[in-house]
Amino acid sequence: MLSERAKKLKPSPTLALSARAQELAKAGQNVISLAVGEPDWDTFSYIKDAAKKSLDEGFTKYTPAAGIPEFRKAIVDGIKKDIGLSYDPSQCMVGIGAKQTIFNALQVLCNPGDEVIIPAPYWVSYPTMAELADAKPVIAMCPREHNFKLTPEILKRALTAKSKVLILNSPNNPTGEVYTAQELKDIATVLERTAVWVISDDIYDKLVFANGMQIAPHIGQQNEKLRERLLLANSLSKTYSMTGWRLGSLVGDKKVIEACSHYQSQSASCAVSFAQKAGTVALTGPQTDVVKAVQDLKRRRDMFYKGLTKISGIELNEPQGAFYAWVNVSKFFGRKNQQTGRIINQSSEFCAELLEGTGVAVVPGNEFGLDGYARMSFAVAPAKLEDAVARLDKFCSQLS
Repeated sequence: MLSERAKKLKPSPTLALSARAQELAKAGQNVISLAVGEPDWDTFSYIKDAAKKSLDEGFTKYTPAAGIPEFRKAIVDGIKKDIGLSYDPSQCMVGIGAKQTIFNALQVLCNPGDEVIIPAPYWVSYPTMAELADAKPVIAMCPREHNFKLTPEILKRALTAKSKVLILNSPNNPTGEVYTAQELKDIATVLERTAVWVISDDIYDKLVFANGMQIAPHIGQQNEKLRERLLLANSLSKTYSMTGWRLGSLVGDKKVIEACSHYQSQSASCAVSFAQKAGTVALTGPQTDVVKAVQDLKRRRDMFYKGLTKISGIELNEPQGAFYAWVNVSKFFGRKNQQTGRIINQSSEFCAELLEGTGVAVVPGNEFGLDGYARMSFAVAPAKLEDAVARLDKFCSQLS
């Protein structure tokens, strides 16, 4: 009955875990969710005020499929200010979150049989989005000895005559790793001799923790020849805590952007009108709240990392950006949960036992393309982080 396309679909594991955590909470269990990738603080007040003003003024109708002009201008002006790349507003489209703009880009770039290179660990939706564009996801495994980052050598092994797109995400979800300028330059040098497009997923670009760093290094800064095949995907979801507002953008080649806008006009029509007004104010207004949020995230990162490293058997790199810890739990494989009698053999089983036994929800690494790990978000209140670490420590101590 279902199409072959529909058969490829699977539900988002992070949303599924969140739903299970909510079920346990309703049943009376004290649940701490470190699973969903969103900040726990509210959207900044000046942004909400802009949306209210827009509603009061009746700005509630359709907008152009590509987005309202002032928002598109604010987006490209921000790119110029942040990383020095110049674009015209006509090279920008607004979508319903960065997820949709990346989806749109793959739909208009890929033909059946084209290959999309996806470094692993990867954000859970990339492979499925490639498949829904009738493309083949090519997973480029990036091991811990390379800090889970794509290297020129790994990229060269993944490239074929069918390679069409590389999706690059820095700061990275799920690892929290940030590519250095030199690492990006080396990747760009390999790509400049190909016809491969690059979709740079920059959704966490301002959530970086290195001293003095305001924004993550960008591949577009490292190689001018690559610019003509570079698409910048971004969103207001993480930086401005606007996950539910569903505002994303795609910037790059004008013909590709026009095609993505046409595609959107036949699918979702346009992003929410008054949300775009609020998004314009978010980008052009004072950024002091963003600075404070990043400082607060860094404090949480420090506390969470310190707590995790004290747990026997746990291994992880210190997250450099975003708000995730990528935790190696493989040393617990083969051990038995003394409370349930079940033996843990993979990360999904570790996470399931942890949730059911302690009420701490985290996402198993196999969903991100690398078993043996768990993604844990530290974008939650410090008291909850401290409690989660204590529960995790107790859980690990009774695995034998």
